[in-house]
Amino acid sequence: MRSQLTSAGHLCAWASSARSCVTTSTDQLRDLILAQNPTEQQKDAIFAEEQEFLLRAAPGSGKTWTSCRRFIWRAANWHYPVGGLALLSFTNAAIREFKAATIDVERRDLLSDPNHVGTFDSFVERYILGPFGHLVVGTNRRPGLFPGPRPGDRNNKNLQVWMDGNGNRKIRIPAWEVVPYLQGSALCFKTSHAFGSRPLVDAYRPIHELLSLGFYTHAQRVFWACQLLFKRPHIAELLAKRFPEIIVDEAQDSNAWLLVLLNLLRDRGARITLVGDPDQCIYEFSMADATSLPNLREKWSIPEKPLSQSFRCNNHIAAAVRNVVGNTFFTGAGSGGNEWRRAFVVSETSKTYSDGVAALKDLVDRARVDMNSAAVVCRAHGQLESLRGRVNYTNLKGKTKELATAAFLRDYRYDYRGACRSIEGIVRDITGDDPLWERIDADPKSPESRAVELAIWKFVKDPDRLVRVSQGVGNAWIMSMRAQLGKLIDEIGVQSAVKLGHHIKATGLSPEQKELPLFESVDPFPAVRQDTIHQVKGESIDAVLVIGSAKFWNSVMAAVRSGENTEDRRLAYVAMTRARHLLVVALPQSHFDKHRQAWVDWGFEVATR
Repeated sequence: MRSQLTSAGHLCAWASSARSCVTTSTDQLRDLILAQNPTEQQKDAIFAEEQEFLLRAAPGSGKTWTSCRRFIWRAANWHYPVGGLALLSFTNAAIREFKAATIDVERRDLLSDPNHVGTFDSFVERYILGPFGHLVVGTNRRPGLFPGPRPGDRNNKNLQVWMDGNGNRKIRIPAWEVVPYLQGSALCFKTSHAFGSRPLVDAYRPIHELLSLGFYTHAQRVFWACQLLFKRPHIAELLAKRFPEIIVDEAQDSNAWLLVLLNLLRDRGARITLVGDPDQCIYEFSMADATSLPNLREKWSIPEKPLSQSFRCNNHIAAAVRNVVGNTFFTGAGSGGNEWRRAFVVSETSKTYSDGVAALKDLVDRARVDMNSAAVVCRAHGQLESLRGRVNYTNLKGKTKELATAAFLRDYRYDYRGACRSIEGIVRDITGDDPLWERIDADPKSPESRAVELAIWKFVKDPDRLVRVSQGVGNAWIMSMRAQLGKLIDEIGVQSAVKLGHHIKATGLSPEQKELPLFESVDPFPAVRQDTIHQVKGESIDAVLVIGSAKFWNSVMAAVRSGENTEDRRLAYVAMTRARHLLVVALPQSHFDKHRQAWVDWGFEVATR
């Protein structure tokens, strides 16, 4: 331990001397940043004298751009005798933007030690769990991210916790499906989404055992970092000296454990700048909380600075959308350019959203926007699938549903990698603890491992083997897939413990669905990008069609009228603020007929053909 702390201290001392080698003057750097034409609000944030503040940024207002320049300015004008500046975000895309911006102003040197530019996960792994994580369980094995169940893991009783099922039935939950969370100040546990996010009792032991074996999951990573810093506060103090200032981009997405970690570091002296927008917090399923930023601002008594002008939405769209979220300071980037570049609503009468798609096509032409730069943004995957056709396969159960989902991923989302992962998971589950999997997990780059990868890739790539869900009727598809999966298992060289008929069957399908295709695509298929709201977060899109269920839009309307800041309201806001030139909102007819005037009052025009 002493040698680790001493090494970190030497690094901080080296950093101080290294800074003197930088030749770009403060005035030159300021001129380089000002030459990029920041707004007055951006200048105030970039050159602020405060060591920490909350930068509350509206959609498209350049918060990541501003965070980059703030990092560059603070790192280049470092007044601490030791340590460096950390700039953290949640996506690798943002990190790439940070690094490109730093290079653009000729300060590549700021990207290296003692500074750190990376994701929150990389920060936790590199500076907390990597060097010190083994101390939590008292072993010499440095922990890493759990790669997936290895042979024997599923049968290891020390890696299991039990949950009540229906009746007297008990359900076994493996340690890698356990999620620690906070209920107030109490430590609690629940299952992952795969098991319904249900509460668990006494689940600390199995995840502690998993850590003692050298592994933690994504959901457990920051929890263990917090546990370590609680028990060994001198490490938190060292880390606060190593990074006296920290900038957190997209801070509204921080979950409860990340907030605990930030509080621990700040209590030990670190100053923390938070950059984000509570109105764009749409990750409640990952324990993000829209109230966290305002609460931290109040708890830490830090000033708030605004970024209210969007460089994305035009004035017409911004004026309409701000009524949905209630952010009266949100302003647009300028006039739309023609009368059709604005926000519209359309009554949707079709289950495949054909009215909305038709309105989008018509308005794109009128607004003179390229359809290739448009997107249909869906509230959930259910709308995404309905947009593409009639869905029957989701009624299947177990491995059969997983097989059909893999085929859908390949054919309609072009996600070959996801389909391959699904097929490998199915084969592993069916074949149990075959020794082959242990050899592959021990050496993922071995010829044997690559042969398995190639076999699965060929299977996924060939529509005669992984049969399209739109091909043939349900019963025929299941019989065909039972045969094809058996051939793949034989090709890989493993054996199924039970007959495939026990796994690949028609359970869940009604008699009628057995005689219908598992998926019937729309004809013609709409030639426009389609994604969910979560998939387009952070993007700028020229024309956007937003679709959702009547339940979703009724929830949004109720939240606006009551003033409640619900996740549905924020989801609608995020979806609408992706649009640059044209926004079309397809409202189910029942909602449209009842609330048409409210949407008009907010500034949306009714699209007619």
